[in-house]
Amino acid sequence: MSYMKRLTAPRSWSIEKKVNVWTTKPNPGPHSLDLSIPISTILRDYLKICDKVKEAKKIVNDGLIHVDGRVVRRHKWGVGLMDVLSIPSTKKYFRVILDKNGKLQFNSIKKAEAGWKLRRVEGKTTVRGGKTQINFHDGANLIYNKKCKVGDVFQIEIPSGKVKKVLEMKKGAHAYITGGTNVGKITKIIDNKEIRGTKVDEVICDGFETVKPYVFVVGDTKKSLITVEEDKS
Repeated sequence: MSYMKRLTAPRSWSIEKKVNVWTTKPNPGPHSLDLSIPISTILRDYLKICDKVKEAKKIVNDGLIHVDGRVVRRHKWGVGLMDVLSIPSTKKYFRVILDKNGKLQFNSIKKAEAGWKLRRVEGKTTVRGGKTQINFHDGANLIYNKKCKVGDVFQIEIPSGKVKKVLEMKKGAHAYITGGTNVGKITKIIDNKEIRGTKVDEVICDGFETVKPYVFVVGDTKKSLITVEEDKS
């Protein structure tokens, strides 16, 4: 189906559930359904650029929306965690993050910041010729023969795909929490705990512990490359 009921929309969406019965369902893409939002919903319900899906379709079809530095002409394209959404005609740029309630939000950034994005290493595969393919959280892949490990994060220039920096998951590094009770926080890694057996490895952060998949490195030991809005509640 191209639509789904608002009441069944993922919890990560910040949309009004009872305004209308239906909302747009994102097409299958690099991000999972629960962590991606279609462009038409972003333009209408988040950024308030238009009032109807029909208007959102025209904006997208006119090539005014860029995702990760490339023009996207599909209004159902799912935009997800750490993606960069740009509207050059209005000089507006956004990075997708999670707030303290685990809901996807569009954090306003400067034009210079819109020239790169962060990609977390989810796995590595050996391909033809003995080369190593890095598999990222957003579905992107990269042939990379230098040393890195699962959990490290690449700062990637967009849209060229050039590697600017590799942020290691190590003691002292700044990290962004993407799940659990501390979701949405930027903290520092105190130590990594390897758990033997079938349990997931844990990471000790500043004041709490969480599982490794929830830790997204966003900076080195000196500073974080991203900022999040302060909790005003």
